[in-house]
Amino acid sequence: MGTKNISVVIVDDHKIFRDGLLLLLNHFDFVRVVGEASNGEEFLEILENIIPDIVLMDINMPKLSGIEATKIALKKHPDLKIIALTTFFEEDYIEQMLLAGVEGYMLKRSNLEEFEKAIKKVYEGGCYFSDEIVKIITRNLNKYKEQSNLKLVLPQFTPREQQILELVCKGFNNDQIAETIFLSPKTIEKHKSSLFQKTGTFNTVNLVIYAFKNQLVSL
Repeated sequence: MGTKNISVVIVDDHKIFRDGLLLLLNHFDFVRVVGEASNGEEFLEILENIIPDIVLMDINMPKLSGIEATKIALKKHPDLKIIALTTFFEEDYIEQMLLAGVEGYMLKRSNLEEFEKAIKKVYEGGCYFSDEIVKIITRNLNKYKEQSNLKLVLPQFTPREQQILELVCKGFNNDQIAETIFLSPKTIEKHKSSLFQKTGTFNTVNLVIYAFKNQLVSL
């Protein structure tokens, strides 16, 4: 999949940050900013006319937060790709945004190279998290591993589904998985749909969290 003219919407309540991010994104010849919003309500209004490839979403905003805006947007447009932007390390925010369905989570102070990597990776069907966010997620997953008091009835996967789950958790997108195990991307998508259904998840990020939390794969 090419990365030419990736359309982006910036959602943040601080104009000075939006302006700065716009200047940063102007360094990329493959990015086209097609809209800006200062809160979740304005963002949802933009979606009435424009469905961007990528949304860069702040969390704490007036009127409608990034968490609620993400939930509403993905309910209407399940294929929308949202990257959460934050200055916060609060674990509650991370968990809520991940459960809302974002495909990436990064810090606002990330450098030019990291924004480039995040946008390209999420656009191509992968997930992206800043290193600091990965550390928090990993720490929480390790806590879940230690708390094995409750015996849950976990879904049963076919060998092929388990194989694909392992590759998804390694960050492979559909095309990469298809190439690795010699199947078509369409077949991979069918297997992933089955994984979503069996685990009660609705996107790749949620599936990865579910797999780690329930020790279905190794960290």
